[in-house]
Amino acid sequence: MASPELQYLQHAITNTKNYWNGLTYPVGFDGDMYSYARVASDNGFPTIAIDNLGSGNSSHPDPIAVVQMALQTEIANTIVTMLRNGEVQGPVGGKAFTKIIYVGHSYGSIQGNALAATYPDAVNTYVLTGYTGRFVEGLVPLASGIALPAQTVSTRFADLPVGYLAQSYEPGRVYGLYTVGSVGGFDPAAAQYDFDNEGTVAIGELATLLYGVVPAPNFKGSVFVVTGRQDAIACNNVLGVADCLSPTNKLEEAKAFFPAASDYSYIVPNTTGHSANIHYSAPDSFAQIHSYLESQGY
Repeated sequence: MASPELQYLQHAITNTKNYWNGLTYPVGFDGDMYSYARVASDNGFPTIAIDNLGSGNSSHPDPIAVVQMALQTEIANTIVTMLRNGEVQGPVGGKAFTKIIYVGHSYGSIQGNALAATYPDAVNTYVLTGYTGRFVEGLVPLASGIALPAQTVSTRFADLPVGYLAQSYEPGRVYGLYTVGSVGGFDPAAAQYDFDNEGTVAIGELATLLYGVVPAPNFKGSVFVVTGRQDAIACNNVLGVADCLSPTNKLEEAKAFFPAASDYSYIVPNTTGHSANIHYSAPDSFAQIHSYLESQGY
């Protein structure tokens, strides 16, 4: 018998699937404080978190010519199709899922945007975190982590080709992914733990990142966006000030990417930067996501 609903979790660049468990598995930093997967489970949803091609436990092919947004999108569609057909074994036990909720973060949200544009019937609902549909200005704070060949940053990446990069400068990573420390929106120890356990990014992913930031005119499901007000990647401006609600509401503007969606809603947690799951606001954001899903009939 089919189990009707599943959440498909897709991480960002320089993260792995462990992002959804609070940075490490099976027990996250500070227990389940930052574990989205735990909250989803508590709300009755099975989840599957995927390491993108070139990340975490996934295979690591040519980081320039192969690991690109278009291929990542095709892989996601293939996995979603297999989930619907009951062809995925392991934790989900070969069950067929009639409704798929795609939950992405940052690059994973852009990948979801691309999936909705390319395969509008693949997913029923998108939950996009760290997303606004405008990322060009965010490339500067993203670069503040000073990405170097991953093999030179950590012995964990010693066997990777030079086209795989990792951030080498912890204060820069904090600047790009978290709010300013004095704001008090996150635990500095969590940010340090994030840096110590960071993932990688392939040059091909960076070069094709904006491939996914396109309108999805034929997607007719629902969309819920969660982006911190101080998100320096998704809401930076030319003056280097991150504010998702000023001078314009960037999340309201992102509605234009999903013109046929049955519903488009969003929340903007305050004192929250790009890595929204690793902020003090995370438990409330997780709860609001599941309240939204309930409102959509899940």
